[in-house]
Amino acid sequence: MPTLNRRRLLLGAAAVAAASAAPARAAMKQPDVIVLGAGLAGLNAALLLEQFGLNVRVLEASQRIGGRLCTLDDLAGHPEAGGTQIGAAYARIVDTAKRLGVAMQPNERSPLLNDRNLVFHVNGQRRTAEQWASAADNPLPAAVRAMTPDGALLRLIGASPLSSIGAWRDSANFKYDVSAVETLTAHGVNTEAMKLIDATNSYGDTLSETSLLNLYYVQTNLREISRFPGPVMGVAGGNQRLPEAMARALHGDVLRGRVVTHVKAEGRSTSVRCADGSKYKASFVVCALPLPAMRNVRFEPGLPALHADAVRQLAYARVTQLHLEVKRPFWEDEGVSPFLWSNGPLERIFPNDPTGSGKADSLVVWINGAGTASWDAMPEADLQARVDEELARIYPSSRGAVRVGRRITWHASPLAGGAWANWLPGQIERFSHVIGQPHGSVHFAGEHTAQALRGMEGAMESGERAASEILAHQ
Repeated sequence: MPTLNRRRLLLGAAAVAAASAAPARAAMKQPDVIVLGAGLAGLNAALLLEQFGLNVRVLEASQRIGGRLCTLDDLAGHPEAGGTQIGAAYARIVDTAKRLGVAMQPNERSPLLNDRNLVFHVNGQRRTAEQWASAADNPLPAAVRAMTPDGALLRLIGASPLSSIGAWRDSANFKYDVSAVETLTAHGVNTEAMKLIDATNSYGDTLSETSLLNLYYVQTNLREISRFPGPVMGVAGGNQRLPEAMARALHGDVLRGRVVTHVKAEGRSTSVRCADGSKYKASFVVCALPLPAMRNVRFEPGLPALHADAVRQLAYARVTQLHLEVKRPFWEDEGVSPFLWSNGPLERIFPNDPTGSGKADSLVVWINGAGTASWDAMPEADLQARVDEELARIYPSSRGAVRVGRRITWHASPLAGGAWANWLPGQIERFSHVIGQPHGSVHFAGEHTAQALRGMEGAMESGERAASEILAHQ
């Protein structure tokens, strides 16, 4: 990160308090920086740039602040449709919340999420965790037979060889940027076990499309997070309250409904054009859009060939969520938990119980990869009947006990294009060093450009990096 001189540090320190006071916005002349996207990455870049004296305008395509941080305020229990957990290692998240007076609270571990209570529904048969571990048709290797297949994946590939959280981008480790299948086969994982793992794999639509290096990066991320003791946290009132507070703290405009279509260098400034015909100019631009949204933006001059390839080709996770409001805790009638792993259509169910009370106002059905297609194609009017039917196959007492409150499909949204960046085999070697490289006056942020921790903290880190690049030119 570029070194910031003492004057800028003093200016930034003075501006922190001012930003926290949520000032009224005045009409702005041409800003110094335009930020595209009001998610964590873009908002963190905007806050930091203002703290060092620059004028910033944020353009957001949707009518909502937060990007893929999204609290479903209209549903019971206010479940999260995006980022859920904030660990002690998420220093930028925690610090920003403290500076802006955003309250955080521990997410207590729910007894409903106890692994011993997990319900397995495999090949149409319901079993307890203990029964699954000893089942004759359990194809997993002996060391992981008691685990869920998706949980076993990171164990089966062996310990991560990465020496640090940032080493996933080191050329010495690109030899691991290959399909995970060969390594799994060498560790005794047969075809049937791989089918089970594929059912709920979060890091590729299939194991052949899953980079071993990306899995090692995930492993190392978990290892790094575990080094920081402390409770898993959430934002009081929902995690979306944090980006909303960040947007309020800005002096400059946050303009919603601005779908960017064109970014063009024009002499000593850069213009940004939107689908509604509006046009804005600034000395610099921070593009904090997910890559699928960037595919609809024309850059002049065009991005370098490799960077353009990365924008077009980088894979994103397909995840469909079905948020179910609980009218009756049907699982209590059967003496089991609503915490489910399945290779059937419902795949995984997680109860929403952040207070650890053992009660759940809502459940989220979490469907990955190819399994999303049939749910995504289903008309809204038919969702309830299918959920009722599929849930009753596993929990006979569940009929009439839940209501489908919301279907969330990030991969179907043109503003997101997927839940998170999922590097295909070979893509880390090709794209990891170009994906965040500045292009003239345009700088790039977003979780796909993070270099260390993943997820929400990675988004914040990327915004910080983009802001630092711009400040280095001041």
